[in-house]
Amino acid sequence: MATAKINAPTRHPEDLLYLTECRLALEPSLTGLAEIAIKAGWPPKAVSYSLMILSAEMLRQHSSDEQQQVDVN
Repeated sequence: MATAKINAPTRHPEDLLYLTECRLALEPSLTGLAEIAIKAGWPPKAVSYSLMILSAEMLRQHSSDEQQQVDVN
């Protein structure tokens, strides 16, 4: 299986379209992953829910990492 190509950011993080650019860069890979899971037999709703939970866990982890960096400084 080929590795997904995800475009690097072209905008500055403070640009209003930065997060939109990130979302658009990730969308094909995330959609492809969901399609693979559905083809494997997982119901679409379960796949969507699981991806949402995994994303929330990643967000919480990265927020925790940022807080630890602030605490060290």
